[in-house]
Amino acid sequence: MKIENSVAGNPENSPLGQVSEYPEKYDATLLYPIPRAQGRESVLVDAALPFGGVDIWNAYEVSWLNAKGKPSVAVAVLTIPVASPNIVESKSLKLYLGSLNQSVFANIDDVVGVIQRDVSDIVGVNILVSLTQIGSGQVNSAGGVEVGSVQGEEIELASAVCVDGEDIAANEYSINAAILALDGEAEMVDECLSSHLLRSNCPVTGQPDWATIFIHYHGPKICRRSLLKYIISYRNHNDFHEQCVERVFADIMKECRPDRLSVYGRYTRRGGIDINPFRSNFEVCADNAKLMRQ
Repeated sequence: MKIENSVAGNPENSPLGQVSEYPEKYDATLLYPIPRAQGRESVLVDAALPFGGVDIWNAYEVSWLNAKGKPSVAVAVLTIPVASPNIVESKSLKLYLGSLNQSVFANIDDVVGVIQRDVSDIVGVNILVSLTQIGSGQVNSAGGVEVGSVQGEEIELASAVCVDGEDIAANEYSINAAILALDGEAEMVDECLSSHLLRSNCPVTGQPDWATIFIHYHGPKICRRSLLKYIISYRNHNDFHEQCVERVFADIMKECRPDRLSVYGRYTRRGGIDINPFRSNFEVCADNAKLMRQ
């Protein structure tokens, strides 16, 4: 089924920040697409993406009725490729998933298939959907993703060094890429750094979005103090999760010029959903382990 009622548009016209009635029956037209191009115009210098990657959406409040009217509950994982023309606005996805709550499905495969079809139609490419039914441990999936030209190893987060302990004075809370600097003689290193201090704001509602960010790179050593100051400078920035992660990637590539770079934002959940954008020019993302704040 092709969804005709949703036309990719501006976030201001989306359900974000508006009073919304929760649906009582399945309604695919609740999904609202937002073009990725709107956020990339000020970040990327040309149309060719300098990274591959995916957005991993974890939805913890998925439910439906079986043929006897008995509810089932599950956790859904939606994996959306970075090359999709659109993202799906998060509140619209929450409302859409809520529309399944009083809808009857013969089995879990039908639920997976409906979500995979509807969200793929909205973002413009085939996505991967998996459902883990709570209580049974049963996992069902449908679809698949292309992550671009990246053919590297899987990112490993366990070895990340947290930079939050750096003793710095922070006084810039609007993005300033010029803060980024190399460390001394800038020896060549291969390291994974992390910070729990990334905060940005929803571009529509102004509500804060919180994340742990992972940065794995090979190249001249980045000054950890400057990296932490740069991450903190997002504190008053208004943008979607995906666009923030892509801006971090672009700024580090421009200012520090690593040979290889991965940036992974693990955001805290809102409305029962967390969003985790991953961008890399040398790795693929298979780590969806829930962090403490998620």
